Amino acid sequence: MKNTLKITGLLTALLFTGPALADSPIWVTSGLKMPESVEYDRVRDQYYVSNINGGVMDQDSNGSIGLLDARGKLINVDWVTGLHSPKGLALHNNKLYVADVKQLVVINVDSGKVVARYPADDSMVLNGITVSKTGNIFISDWTGNRIYTLDDGELKIWLESAKLNSPNGLWVDDNNLYVASWGARPKQDFTTETTGNIKQISLKTKNIKTLPQDNLWINMDGIYPYSKNKWIISDFIKGEILLLDGKGGVKKLVTTKYGSADIYYIHDKNLLIVPLMMDNQVVAYTVE
Repeated sequence: MKNTLKITGLLTALLFTGPALADSPIWVTSGLKMPESVEYDRVRDQYYVSNINGGVMDQDSNGSIGLLDARGKLINVDWVTGLHSPKGLALHNNKLYVADVKQLVVINVDSGKVVARYPADDSMVLNGITVSKTGNIFISDWTGNRIYTLDDGELKIWLESAKLNSPNGLWVDDNNLYVASWGARPKQDFTTETTGNIKQISLKTKNIKTLPQDNLWINMDGIYPYSKNKWIISDFIKGEILLLDGKGGVKKLVTTKYGSADIYYIHDKNLLIVPLMMDNQVVAYTVE
């Protein structure tokens, strides 16, 4: 990685008061197949996990969605099969939406059946996904520097810009779409020519704002809100979980492993779920 950023004095300059994670996971689930994303189902008190199970861009029908119970026990590693290299997950109104390379897959969580597939043939790698309270779906095209949306039964480009900086994880609120960017021009080993950063995109104007993070180099994968203007971020390359605030403050919560992917945070349980893609595990930490 061509990392030219200097981090001298970073610990004293950037760390701010905030939460801490337990030193070790409260549970570890093995036996997954390159898990990339985790989604919690509050109604059924269970987790869905996307299994890439091969190359991240392969369209090989070798991917699946796994199912874990509330305590992380693996119920079925191949609960839903027939996907390619599934990544981001989002649950809305009894449907699980899956970003799967060049298609959006929709699964009915009651039946465990695929009920729809929406192609995006011109996309490069559909990756992160989020759904607004009103049901608007946004999907990132990681190396395509695009954001897609589902509009009248078709995946359409909502925004395309090099400023997206290889968009990965997504989160949407009432006013903005937040993007965890990976960094410019990812290579085969996933390293980049520039750092990633959080992008704040106005839903109304589509104006892109880069949130500050001083001189910290991060290859961002997952993003999840912790509190107002504070975000939990996973760094895939370093295997770190970080807390960023809107002014550029950074706190390292825990060092996990290379391959820390698309995280999920359950606020009322103070529980952070981290898929470890290269270790075929999902781990859970208590935020103290």
